[in-house]
Amino acid sequence: MDRLLNGLAYLATIVGVLYALFSYARFPKNEVVRRPPVSYAEGEYLDVGTFTIDLSPQQPSIGTAFAIGGGWWLTARHVADGCDTIGLVQGPRKGIGAQQIVLHPNADVALLAVQIDPEPFAFFNEDLQKGQDGFAIGYPQRSPGGVYAQLMGFNRMKQRGRYHTDELVHTWAERKRAPDSLPSLGGLSGGPMFNDRGQVIGILVASTNRRGRVYTSDLTSIRWLLERASVFPNPYAPLFPLAADNFVGQGDTLREDFRIAQVFCDVKQPSRRRRL
Repeated sequence: MDRLLNGLAYLATIVGVLYALFSYARFPKNEVVRRPPVSYAEGEYLDVGTFTIDLSPQQPSIGTAFAIGGGWWLTARHVADGCDTIGLVQGPRKGIGAQQIVLHPNADVALLAVQIDPEPFAFFNEDLQKGQDGFAIGYPQRSPGGVYAQLMGFNRMKQRGRYHTDELVHTWAERKRAPDSLPSLGGLSGGPMFNDRGQVIGILVASTNRRGRVYTSDLTSIRWLLERASVFPNPYAPLFPLAADNFVGQGDTLREDFRIAQVFCDVKQPSRRRRL
């Protein structure tokens, strides 16, 4: 009997302790339950894999190029490679030919030497940040236009066909096209991608209409080609602000000043290409 009473007393003690604990842990009435703040670690660039572009034989075509000083212009390699005659469009049925073409051996980047030297652009010399704004300006569909986009991360782009490359490119999500009616961005290839201060952060090299993505060359590829060709951009080139609500007007000014030009490519005459 004593053993039974002792057991009941022990059980009552345990129940009392548990009740006290749970009573202490319960939130008072009308108290809002607050979760602790959650910190999200900053991830690295979004790597969405590799894609391949099959290059057909070069045909008469158009693209975009931009001035970097000393009569040198940057464009995309797929715009310049395979052209027998290439140059800049100055007006209706009027153009100026390039005296020299320098191609990157493993990236979609090319240099044109042209006897015209407008004010050059400055280059950005730091790492790009995911989510930052970018503004591509040029001649999509043979007409003035551009794209406002935001940086997603990077891909590896391979090109096969008339030449082979394998390079890192930056992936951007389109936010706005100008004009809105553009069915595609063909012709914008080779155009500059700027940050919001008007500094060059890449060259537009590819796009996907269905997914609303554009791709730009990595600055490392651009710097490599410039160094090998002994081309040194002006570090004090003037800057200009760019934003979603002014990049169309700024683009018009840059084209009028012939700092961004349309490229023509013909395939009728002997090539004067030089590879590094």
